[in-house]
Amino acid sequence: MAQRSVLTQTTQPKEDHTTIRYRWMHRFFTTDVSPDNHPIVELQRRAIWFSIALILQAGNEISHDLYMPYLGPFGSLIPFALIAGSFIAIAMAFRPASLKRHVLESRPRRWQRFVLVSTVLLTTAGILLFAVTIAMCFMPPEFSNDGTSLDTNAAVLLLHGKNPYTDSNMLDLARHFSIQPNWTTPLQRGQFANRMDYPSEVDFQTVLDTDLKAGTAPEFESKVSYPALSFLTLVPFAYFNDMNVLPFYLLSYLVLIGIAWKVARPEMRIWVLLLGLANVSMWASTKGANLDIFYTLLIVLVWLLRDKRWSSAIFLGLALASKQIAWFFIPFYIIMVLRHYGLKECVYRVVIAGSIGVAINLPFILWNPQAWVAGIMAPVADPMFPVGVGLVGLSATHLLPFFPKWVYTALEGGAMAACLVWYWRICKKVPEAAMLLAVLPLFFAWRSLGSYFYCVAYPMFILMAAKIPLGLKPRTVESRSHTIDLAYGRSERPLAVPSALSFRTTSYSAPIFHYRTTLRM
Repeated sequence: MAQRSVLTQTTQPKEDHTTIRYRWMHRFFTTDVSPDNHPIVELQRRAIWFSIALILQAGNEISHDLYMPYLGPFGSLIPFALIAGSFIAIAMAFRPASLKRHVLESRPRRWQRFVLVSTVLLTTAGILLFAVTIAMCFMPPEFSNDGTSLDTNAAVLLLHGKNPYTDSNMLDLARHFSIQPNWTTPLQRGQFANRMDYPSEVDFQTVLDTDLKAGTAPEFESKVSYPALSFLTLVPFAYFNDMNVLPFYLLSYLVLIGIAWKVARPEMRIWVLLLGLANVSMWASTKGANLDIFYTLLIVLVWLLRDKRWSSAIFLGLALASKQIAWFFIPFYIIMVLRHYGLKECVYRVVIAGSIGVAINLPFILWNPQAWVAGIMAPVADPMFPVGVGLVGLSATHLLPFFPKWVYTALEGGAMAACLVWYWRICKKVPEAAMLLAVLPLFFAWRSLGSYFYCVAYPMFILMAAKIPLGLKPRTVESRSHTIDLAYGRSERPLAVPSALSFRTTSYSAPIFHYRTTLRM
């Protein structure tokens, strides 16, 4: 007895110390590992993988000039590996996992604690970017990408009765807006013709100065290269003569976080805030007034409202009318609707979404169809320089030779076909996987900018953490039931169960929660 008492006295302080040291982690890792709480345990496991993806993508925001001069062509392997690694982490997040007893008892594991601490530290950079973005909202506009400056100028042109797709000019932007030459999109024309290497800052400034004197700028993209909603949303700013459109994109990201808070399970809301703040890559895109933030918000709503025909299709139509990358989601949406609701419902939704997208752009199509088509097709038709963090990035540093452009197009098409096949197999279990699979082919494209991939991890986490889609509320919840009972009348369609409800990813027939829900389409 005395020996047992001594043993207890010597071991107890160590356990208390460990408990105090990691007590704050209990907010992120539940201590309840009972079978009824396995859905939360599984979501927290997935959140760790999303954290890894955000950490890797944040690493790509570090200026490449800090290591490229020292590593030479091998420096391109760093952004390539960071983005590819983030894809792997995201794929691990929706990979089915067995929650074995010994794993549950030992959670959180040491590597998970390390990732959580790293993510918490990363929020410092996110909060700093948030503060800088707010400050910039009250300062004179500074455009860090020509897409935003062209869209803002398009809104001004429209208010003056001019066609944005015919009267846009990069030289006018350079004269009236604070835009650096290297923030433009160079073309392989004029003084940049017959070269593959991306121009240097000196090249940009020299050529732009020459073009300002000559009155023509064939070396720079001057077209409005996005669908009409990209600049129609900025018309209110132009109407009040406020060229600082940054508040619109900041609001888009804050609304995305607010939606995530609303739809997430209460136990996952602290993860919503943590990942929302630690998402340095999306904060950087927000600070740069990147259009990707807006279309991503719309796409997230499309998938959250997938059980509602009109709401989902309307937001899809708005997304299609804002940026071309949203078009990559069309075949994935068709597969998702087809697999969940059938062919007839798929046709209805595609017609609704397509009609809205066309209706928004129709005035400009009728105004000058050739100019509208030239602007919309500019990203693929105009001779833009190869650049990005994907496969072409290795060629840009001459680590690999440049292949003909059709090779990258073929690789992109092959990747898209593979992603569609993959999604066809898993869309019933993981419909939110479209957030990754729709943009993954761009990693092999002629242009694979990092901003294309920044809006994947956090939106996908939102869809996974959602307790139920927006507008669909449970009437009864029996925590120990192992079936879902969907009641519907003669004029109603049965709903496909979203993956946020079914955490046992091997089947939809064994979720934890029991819902009896009625929804009129």
